[in-house]
Amino acid sequence: MVVFGSKATEVATETIQDKCANCGTQNSVQMTVFQKYAHVFWIPFFPIGKTGLTQCSHCKQVLEKKEFPVYLRSNFEILKQKGKTPVWTFSGIILLFFFFILGGIVSKQREEKNLMLIASPQAGDIYEIKIDYKQYTLYKVENIEGDTVFVLLNEYETNKRRGLSDSKIRRDESFSGETFPILKTDLKMMVEDGEIMDIERK
Repeated sequence: MVVFGSKATEVATETIQDKCANCGTQNSVQMTVFQKYAHVFWIPFFPIGKTGLTQCSHCKQVLEKKEFPVYLRSNFEILKQKGKTPVWTFSGIILLFFFFILGGIVSKQREEKNLMLIASPQAGDIYEIKIDYKQYTLYKVENIEGDTVFVLLNEYETNKRRGLSDSKIRRDESFSGETFPILKTDLKMMVEDGEIMDIERK
């Protein structure tokens, strides 16, 4: 379950140089500006605007932004400009960007590793194969003859990639007895196209 919502943090406060509209006391109204931000699992993701309120130190009247008279609205606009949006309210977006970059680096390193392994296949190599959208299986290298690699096809398929780690699909008896020939050049294309997602070599 995703927990999301919004919160606010104080970014500016100032005493208004005017009378309180309720009790008439001079210089008694304090205005505070808050930065609102959206959060997911209590991690700030992005700012969603500013709001404010005032409180009179004499009569204790509290007004929200929507209740401000005209003179307080102009003060709010000025104070709002002084209240800078904290960088940490962008934490979620920064984290997503970081993980996106990290994921790209890891994916690139995996592809380079797979291309290196596919260039010199060995008997016993296990290929994680994406057959179609949400359909996965395994190939196992049986032997190599020149530019042709003979693989055993797995009898099982799974609709989740993590299902490929199941011991049932990795047993020797789960692979068919007949070999299927694939050219090394075709295997290289399968890696580049993402059809071979990963290669395991013991």
